Amino acid sequence: MRRLYVGGLSHTVTQKDLKDRFGKFGDVEDVELRTRKDEDGVPYKTFGYVNINISDADLKKCLTVLNKSKWKGGTLQIETAKESFLNRLCEKTKKSHHPLRMTKIVKKRKNKNWKSLIIYFINI
Repeated sequence: MRRLYVGGLSHTVTQKDLKDRFGKFGDVEDVELRTRKDEDGVPYKTFGYVNINISDADLKKCLTVLNKSKWKGGTLQIETAKESFLNRLCEKTKKSHHPLRMTKIVKKRKNKNWKSLIIYFINI
């Protein structure tokens, strides 16, 4: 499975639109849409992530056909998504710490906010 970042989306694009658009190239498992808004609540940036089962050849075809194409008032920018910071942190913690110890740490620090917990894990 691949996770693709899709930028340059129009604010009117729906999850179904993305699923249909990318479904021509592979089996779309999940679509996430995110819209950033200014302080007045007006959307200024819409992007998404598509989790798709796709072969290397179909991925190349998908990028050739869709990347930088005009669609629903936007110009698509498609690339393989980078792994999120929290996923990387989770993997790092799994490799470097015993799971039981991690559970004890989380339970001890559960009254703290998540940012301080992340900083704590990075420093241990």
